[in-house]
Amino acid sequence: MPELRHAESVPDDLRTLAEEAWEDFLAAVPARHDCFPAVTLEAAWELDTRAEYRPDSATLVVRVPGTPATLRSELLHEFAHHVEFTCSEHDELREDLLRAQGFPADSDWFGGHSWETTPSEHYAEATVELVEGRRTHQGGILLTPAAVDVVRKWGAGL
Repeated sequence: MPELRHAESVPDDLRTLAEEAWEDFLAAVPARHDCFPAVTLEAAWELDTRAEYRPDSATLVVRVPGTPATLRSELLHEFAHHVEFTCSEHDELREDLLRAQGFPADSDWFGGHSWETTPSEHYAEATVELVEGRRTHQGGILLTPAAVDVVRKWGAGL
Protein backbone atom coordinates (compact mmCIF):
# COMPACT_ATOMS: atom_id res chain seq x y z
CA MET A 1 0.00 0.00 0.00
CA PRO A 2 1.44 3.43 -0.89
CA GLU A 3 2.39 5.51 2.13
CA LEU A 4 1.64 9.11 3.04
CA ARG A 5 4.63 10.55 4.87
CA HIS A 6 4.60 13.74 6.92
CA ALA A 7 7.30 16.37 7.20
CA GLU A 8 7.95 17.97 10.58
CA SER A 9 6.07 21.07 9.39
CA VAL A 10 2.73 19.21 9.38
CA PRO A 11 0.65 19.98 12.49
CA ASP A 12 -1.27 17.16 14.16
CA ASP A 13 -4.71 18.30 12.99
CA LEU A 14 -3.54 18.46 9.37
CA ARG A 15 -1.84 15.10 9.76
CA THR A 16 -5.13 13.54 10.91
CA LEU A 17 -7.10 15.18 8.10
CA ALA A 18 -4.51 14.13 5.52
CA GLU A 19 -4.51 10.51 6.70
CA GLU A 20 -8.29 10.36 6.38
CA ALA A 21 -8.17 11.93 2.91
CA TRP A 22 -5.37 9.53 1.90
CA GLU A 23 -7.43 6.50 2.97
CA ASP A 24 -10.43 7.79 1.01
CA PHE A 25 -8.23 8.47 -2.00
CA LEU A 26 -6.75 4.96 -1.87
CA ALA A 27 -10.27 3.51 -1.68
CA ALA A 28 -11.08 5.31 -4.95
CA VAL A 29 -8.11 3.79 -6.81
CA PRO A 30 -7.92 0.21 -5.49
CA ALA A 31 -6.51 -1.23 -8.70
CA ARG A 32 -3.61 1.24 -8.81
CA HIS A 33 -1.97 0.89 -5.39
CA ASP A 34 1.07 -0.89 -6.85
CA CYS A 35 1.55 1.84 -9.43
CA PHE A 36 2.67 4.81 -7.33
CA PRO A 37 5.16 5.28 -4.49
CA ALA A 38 4.94 7.09 -1.18
CA VAL A 39 4.30 10.83 -1.14
CA THR A 40 5.44 13.34 1.48
CA LEU A 41 3.19 16.08 2.83
CA GLU A 42 4.59 19.44 3.93
CA ALA A 43 2.74 22.39 5.43
CA ALA A 44 3.62 25.97 4.49
CA TRP A 45 2.43 29.20 6.04
CA GLU A 46 3.36 31.03 2.86
CA LEU A 47 2.71 29.62 -0.59
CA ASP A 48 1.59 31.36 -3.78
CA THR A 49 -1.17 28.79 -4.30
CA ARG A 50 -3.32 26.83 -1.87
CA ALA A 51 -1.36 23.67 -2.62
CA GLU A 52 1.15 22.27 -5.07
CA TYR A 53 2.71 19.00 -6.05
CA ARG A 54 6.47 18.89 -6.57
CA PRO A 55 7.21 15.93 -8.86
CA ASP A 56 11.00 16.04 -8.42
CA SER A 57 10.67 15.11 -4.74
CA ALA A 58 7.20 13.47 -4.68
CA THR A 59 6.17 16.16 -2.21
CA LEU A 60 2.79 17.75 -1.73
CA VAL A 61 2.79 21.18 -0.07
CA VAL A 62 -0.38 22.64 1.44
CA ARG A 63 -0.78 26.22 2.62
CA VAL A 64 -2.03 26.48 6.19
CA PRO A 65 -4.18 27.46 7.86
CA GLY A 66 -7.29 26.50 5.95
CA THR A 67 -10.74 25.12 6.54
CA PRO A 68 -10.93 21.34 6.79
CA ALA A 69 -13.09 21.13 3.65
CA THR A 70 -10.68 23.25 1.60
CA LEU A 71 -7.61 21.43 2.87
CA ARG A 72 -9.18 18.05 2.16
CA SER A 73 -10.05 19.04 -1.41
CA GLU A 74 -6.56 20.37 -1.99
CA LEU A 75 -5.02 17.18 -0.61
CA LEU A 76 -7.14 14.98 -2.86
CA HIS A 77 -6.34 17.17 -5.87
CA GLU A 78 -2.61 16.93 -5.22
CA PHE A 79 -2.76 13.18 -4.49
CA ALA A 80 -4.18 12.86 -8.01
CA HIS A 81 -1.22 14.81 -9.41
CA HIS A 82 1.14 12.51 -7.52
CA VAL A 83 -0.40 9.53 -9.29
CA GLU A 84 -0.27 11.12 -12.73
CA PHE A 85 3.44 11.92 -12.33
CA THR A 86 4.51 8.59 -10.86
CA CYS A 87 2.20 5.94 -12.32
CA SER A 88 3.00 5.02 -15.93
CA GLU A 89 -0.45 3.38 -16.18
CA HIS A 90 -1.98 6.84 -15.88
CA ASP A 91 -1.58 7.29 -19.63
CA GLU A 92 -4.42 4.75 -20.05
CA LEU A 93 -7.09 7.23 -18.92
CA ARG A 94 -5.95 10.35 -20.71
CA GLU A 95 -7.58 9.80 -24.09
CA ASP A 96 -10.93 8.97 -22.48
CA LEU A 97 -10.76 11.94 -20.13
CA LEU A 98 -9.91 14.32 -22.96
CA ARG A 99 -12.92 13.06 -24.90
CA ALA A 100 -15.23 13.21 -21.86
CA GLN A 101 -14.25 16.83 -21.19
CA GLY A 102 -14.45 17.92 -24.83
CA PHE A 103 -10.73 18.51 -25.37
CA PRO A 104 -9.19 17.78 -28.78
CA ALA A 105 -7.55 14.34 -28.86
CA ASP A 106 -4.11 15.87 -29.41
CA SER A 107 -4.32 18.26 -26.43
CA ASP A 108 -1.16 18.70 -24.39
CA TRP A 109 -2.01 17.07 -21.03
CA PHE A 110 -0.07 19.66 -19.03
CA GLY A 111 -0.21 22.55 -21.49
CA GLY A 112 -3.39 24.57 -21.24
CA HIS A 113 -3.36 28.36 -21.49
CA SER A 114 -4.62 28.54 -17.90
CA TRP A 115 -5.42 26.29 -14.96
CA GLU A 116 -9.00 25.94 -16.25
CA THR A 117 -7.89 24.83 -19.72
CA THR A 118 -5.29 22.27 -18.63
CA PRO A 119 -6.43 18.63 -18.95
CA SER A 120 -4.27 17.58 -16.00
CA GLU A 121 -6.24 19.93 -13.74
CA HIS A 122 -9.53 18.53 -15.02
CA TYR A 123 -8.31 15.05 -14.09
CA ALA A 124 -7.31 16.18 -10.58
CA GLU A 125 -10.66 17.90 -10.07
CA ALA A 126 -12.51 14.81 -11.34
CA THR A 127 -10.62 12.83 -8.72
CA VAL A 128 -11.79 15.21 -6.00
CA GLU A 129 -15.37 14.86 -7.20
CA LEU A 130 -15.06 11.08 -7.36
CA VAL A 131 -13.86 10.85 -3.76
CA GLU A 132 -16.04 13.60 -2.27
CA GLY A 133 -19.11 13.37 -4.45
CA ARG A 134 -18.78 17.14 -4.94
CA ARG A 135 -16.19 19.90 -5.02
CA THR A 136 -15.99 22.82 -2.60
CA HIS A 137 -14.28 25.00 -5.22
CA GLN A 138 -15.20 24.83 -8.90
CA GLY A 139 -12.32 27.02 -10.02
CA GLY A 140 -13.84 27.51 -13.45
CA ILE A 141 -13.65 23.80 -14.30
CA LEU A 142 -16.98 22.26 -15.20
CA LEU A 143 -16.79 18.50 -15.10
CA THR A 144 -18.94 16.11 -17.05
CA PRO A 145 -20.27 13.03 -15.28
CA ALA A 146 -18.41 11.04 -17.94
CA ALA A 147 -15.06 12.52 -16.81
CA VAL A 148 -15.62 11.44 -13.22
CA ASP A 149 -16.64 8.01 -14.48
CA VAL A 150 -13.41 7.74 -16.50
CA VAL A 151 -11.39 8.30 -13.33
CA ARG A 152 -13.59 5.89 -11.37
CA LYS A 153 -13.21 3.11 -13.92
CA TRP A 154 -9.46 3.62 -14.26
CA GLY A 155 -8.96 3.60 -10.50
CA ALA A 156 -11.00 0.39 -10.23
CA GLY A 157 -9.09 -1.24 -13.08
CA LEU A 158 -12.18 -1.53 -15.29
